[in-house]
Amino acid sequence: QPALDPSVAQVFLPVDLSEQAAVRQAAQETGRALDVETVQLLYEAGIVGAASVRYVDRKRKVDEQTEKVLLAPPPEGRRGTDWESAQELPLKPNDLASGPERVGAEQGPFFAPVPEAANSARELKSIGKDLSDWLYYNSRLPLTVQPELGIAQMPGETLRAFKIRLQHAARERRDEEVDKLERKYEKQIDRLRDKLRRQERELAADEAEYEARKREEMLGIGESVVGFFLGRRSTRAISRAATKRRMTTKAKMDIEETKEEIEDLKAEIAELETELKEATEEITNRWVEALENLTTEEIAPRRTDVNVHLVALAWLPSWYITTTDGRTYTVPAWPQPEEEEA
Repeated sequence: QPALDPSVAQVFLPVDLSEQAAVRQAAQETGRALDVETVQLLYEAGIVGAASVRYVDRKRKVDEQTEKVLLAPPPEGRRGTDWESAQELPLKPNDLASGPERVGAEQGPFFAPVPEAANSARELKSIGKDLSDWLYYNSRLPLTVQPELGIAQMPGETLRAFKIRLQHAARERRDEEVDKLERKYEKQIDRLRDKLRRQERELAADEAEYEARKREEMLGIGESVVGFFLGRRSTRAISRAATKRRMTTKAKMDIEETKEEIEDLKAEIAELETELKEATEEITNRWVEALENLTTEEIAPRRTDVNVHLVALAWLPSWYITTTDGRTYTVPAWPQPEEEEA
């Protein structure tokens, strides 16, 4: 193991892959069987940073903290550590060991040289500051949000639970809008129905008046006929008969006019009811569609919510395989970052 400055913190990534599995992996990648001569454990230097990042959004009632263990290549010269190309390891800080894995004497472990820039406590402190800056500027907590409802999927909440909450909230908003709409239309419809009832009563009165006028007219005609045969026909009788005829005709016209008004009122009521139904359907459809209108918002951490707990020189284990024909293969043995789903 290389001699290092005693003040330099060192950690060892655990060996997560057996030598047999490493040989199988190398054979699979090359597409041919390997005639193995030696398998040795080789440690190469890297930089590990462990940090916590807290995300707070009081409006959304979010307070979430994530823990990260990042692996970056060691600094070379004055370029510093490239945290942009760092890998997030599926490890916790207490998974990091303080010493190398024990193997047979012929297997090592062997150690690669350490870049001079990584063999300095001062340099590691500077690297830790760079990590803090990088996390502050690049860490974001994505939230799925329904903007019309202002509801966000909480960290750890399943998509199914989130959609159930959305459906409940959308149904409440839909009901509020429909209730308001119904109150508006029912006020107009009730006014028209009151008017319709009055017109229907007026129609009944007009029909009764018409029947009465017809009877009077018929009686008048009967009297005129009797008078004619008895020789008592007079101008006055003729005038009375004409007046009764006019009154009967007017009563009939009143009926027709009232019927027209009733039909107009019924048409107005039907039109308003259709408008209400269509507007209700539009509101319902709008909130159904809104459930699919999901956007992504991001919460950024505050500077004080980024805490770097550890920055250390990390020893990365690999299996160094040599075959009888002199070929060599290096297979990483530490836990690999989880592949993101496509």
